[in-house]
Amino acid sequence: MTQPSDPHDKLFRALLDDPERARALLADHLPAGVVAELAETLPVPEDGTFVDERLRGSQSDRLFRVELARGGFAFIYTLLEHKSQPDPRTPIQVLSYMARIWDRYLGRCVRTPAAMPAIVPMVLYHGRAPWTVPTSMAGWLDAPAAIREEVADFGYVLRELGPIPDAELARHRAVRGVLMALKHARERGVPVELVVSLVEQTPDGSLLELQVVEYVGRVYDMTRAELETAVRQAKPHRWEEIMGTPAEEWIEEGKQRGKAEGRAEGKAEGKAEGMAQGMAQGRAEAVLRILRGRFGEPDARLAERIRSADLDALDAMLDLALTVEKPDDVSRGTGQH
Repeated sequence: MTQPSDPHDKLFRALLDDPERARALLADHLPAGVVAELAETLPVPEDGTFVDERLRGSQSDRLFRVELARGGFAFIYTLLEHKSQPDPRTPIQVLSYMARIWDRYLGRCVRTPAAMPAIVPMVLYHGRAPWTVPTSMAGWLDAPAAIREEVADFGYVLRELGPIPDAELARHRAVRGVLMALKHARERGVPVELVVSLVEQTPDGSLLELQVVEYVGRVYDMTRAELETAVRQAKPHRWEEIMGTPAEEWIEEGKQRGKAEGRAEGKAEGKAEGMAQGMAQGRAEAVLRILRGRFGEPDARLAERIRSADLDALDAMLDLALTVEKPDDVSRGTGQH
């Protein structure tokens, strides 16, 4: 599967790829009345995205199927808004995404169901400006109250990260760390102590740990030395391994692209042959370093296969290196055999 290139999208998906973390996020950020209706089972992620193609640089989404305590199921639709300003079209977009979800559900049914599953949409927003957009279409309509009451209120739950104290973003440590990273991404001059705190909360040796460091390196207004200082303080026993990963390339890439706002220009620059070659070498060595730490020195044939892989294959290998049961499995599904 192709990895998302946008740092906000990549981190959001990394957070919700784990069902336990997804359940922790939903438990903390959905209304208590909704959470009380959910069964104890883990949410099940559904494939695909429902975001308009033109908006995929500014929105990320994930759909979950959740069992209900009384029987049956519902959908929870999570949408991450990573524009710096609130988008007045969000209520319309949410409605259109819900319609797509229901339409796909109907298309997969053998026969027309007697009732449709509920969809609970939740928008996570981490822009700089406060959210000022209505959270439902009914609340946005210019009509008398009697008419508005006749209109179904297909609203959504808004959780604006900015006003929430860091310690209250989530009870689950890893979820809290990721939400902190998203919350402070638009700020200038983020203190090293804050980065120390959010890195501390990521699980040692996990892919999420690397992805959080990658995100900070690409998006935050920090120098490499400042990030290294933060990682040293957060994880003195692991800082060399973390900073020896492609974090160096991510940081440099983010610097040259003007951080997140310059992504489009940086993408074009990143296609230059010399940069691509250097990034590939860095990623290959990172894969080998992870394998070496887990299994010992890789054999020469595997090492050569990794060093000759292209950037897309190396991105997939980097993810796999942390979870495979044997070294050769790192090239599984990448076309490098």
